[in-house]
Order: sequence, then structure tokens, then C-alpha cells
Amino acid sequence: MIPLVPFHFVRHGETDWNKTGRMQGRRDIALNATGEAQAEKLRPHIGGHGFRTIAASPLSRARRTAEILNRDQKLPLHLFDELQEFDVGPYEGTEARDWFLEWRLGRPVAGVESFADFTTRVRSAMQQVLALPGPVLVVAHGGVVWALEHLMGLPVETDLPNTILAHFRPTPDTAPRWRIDVLETQA
Repeated sequence: MIPLVPFHFVRHGETDWNKTGRMQGRRDIALNATGEAQAEKLRPHIGGHGFRTIAASPLSRARRTAEILNRDQKLPLHLFDELQEFDVGPYEGTEARDWFLEWRLGRPVAGVESFADFTTRVRSAMQQVLALPGPVLVVAHGGVVWALEHLMGLPVETDLPNTILAHFRPTPDTAPRWRIDVLETQA
């Protein structure tokens, strides 16, 4: 479990590998021009949420998205290695995704960071992140959303598009204990 503290989440902007459907995992692929524009488009929507801190993956696609979103806010920006995308091993740079379902169900896939190890890493990061002054904005990767869903007892199924603002919030006294609301979408 992670602390029952609400937070907001943004998946990084588009990269050339996102655009062509290539797996990028832990490879440090930069935002492309579309990704930069997506972050710029979301930037004006960030100020109204009262964020006090931004936490991000140090991979450049997430870090750069966080920097753009933070341009007007000038909030403390904390980088967490544990928020990096999962290691896709031999699938790095390929379009192969036939192993995703098995992996998300917790079954081992040769050469790929296990889902259990990945969720343990994300849990560690979120315990640190949610101890920061809040409300907190987290900027990371699509796989991190799956790990969060698992840790929250939700179905592991959300494919959050690039630069969409989502609100993760606890729902005390109801099952499931967490809810994910998409707040801003790309037009």
C-alpha cells in the first residue's frame, strides 16, 4: 500500500519512440517537438490546483515535462530514481507488446524487470513523495500508473495518454480505496 494521500499525476510528453510505438523503458529518450508542445499546452492548467511540490522521474522525458509545467509555479522539483519506467530489457526499441498482459499479471518475462520488483520500487518512491509538502504533482511514466493501480488495489488497466492530468484520491470507507479522475485532456 501507499499512504492514503491524494496527489496528481502527469505522464510525460510524447517522444519520437512514443510516436512510432517503440518501447523505451529505462532508455533516456527526450521529448520531441510534439511532447514539448503538449507540456506547454497543459502548463496553464497546473496553477489552479495549489501544488506545493513536484516529484518526477529523472529520465529526460519526464524531467523536461516537469520543468515546463513548473515554469510559472517555480515549485521545488524533486527527482526520484524509483519513479523511472520499468526496465523492458530485450524489448527496448521494439514494438513487441505481446508480453504486456502476462507481465501485468505478475508473470515473469525473460529479461524484463518483474512487475513485483517494479511495484516495490514505485511504492518506495511514493512513500517518499507523499511525505513532501502537498498537494504534490508527480510526473512520470505510463508503467508507473500500472504499478500505482496495483498498489491501490485497482485493476491494472489504465493507459494514461501523454500529458493528461489525473487526480489519484483515496475514497475512505468505500471499496476500492482509491479513485483516478482524469482532469485535463489534450484537444
